[in-house]
Amino acid sequence: MEQVQQLSLRLQTIAREVPCETRLADIGTDHARLPIALVVDGRIKSAVASDVNPGPFQTALRNVAASGLSEQISVRHGNGLHTLTEADDIDTIAIAGMGGNLITDILTHDKGILKNVESLILQPNVAADIVRKWLYTKGWQLKAEYVIQEDERFYEVLTAVKGSPDQAYENKDWEAALMFGPKLLENKTNTFRTKWQHELEHLQRVLEQMNAAHERRDIVSERERLKERIKKIEEVLT
Repeated sequence: MEQVQQLSLRLQTIAREVPCETRLADIGTDHARLPIALVVDGRIKSAVASDVNPGPFQTALRNVAASGLSEQISVRHGNGLHTLTEADDIDTIAIAGMGGNLITDILTHDKGILKNVESLILQPNVAADIVRKWLYTKGWQLKAEYVIQEDERFYEVLTAVKGSPDQAYENKDWEAALMFGPKLLENKTNTFRTKWQHELEHLQRVLEQMNAAHERRDIVSERERLKERIKKIEEVLT
């Protein structure tokens, strides 16, 4: 069995988006499962696997060594893209398992690395809309989006390449496209609908609690914001 098929569904989805023969940087690699599987399967020849946390970094080192891949996978300890150099000649970057704000912060402080990168594969745990907006404003074209369910949680995977950022958003409501994903809106899968149905029910419960609270100014403002978000979800699910 291929190593990629033994990964979690979340990592399998990311792995499928990694171009063959690419030079991959896996930022926040955790146990280095993604680069190990891709190298073992012959999808890529080499990778940099980095993590800012000492524990996962040490685990990644052990896993890479145990797989006999220390020559092909360079495991590094450090923050974001600061572990990379131009000499690494990285053309694909994967960042998964972080919040959208942290992902965009990592990409913003790129030390010039992104100028040679051809594709980004990003999996924000929350705030995917912030990632989409960053990609758009920085000139990255959203090529593909996926929403998956794993262990009672929903994850979105975004793939972007250098190109025309407007293309994915043509003939779409800007705010709705940022919130739900322009590519995901084109094909509302059962998983997409389940994710947003869960979110809708959660927000409706929060709104009920707010309606029972005192009329403080901050609550009134938040209630209106919540109503608008609920309305958008209901429109998409209709």
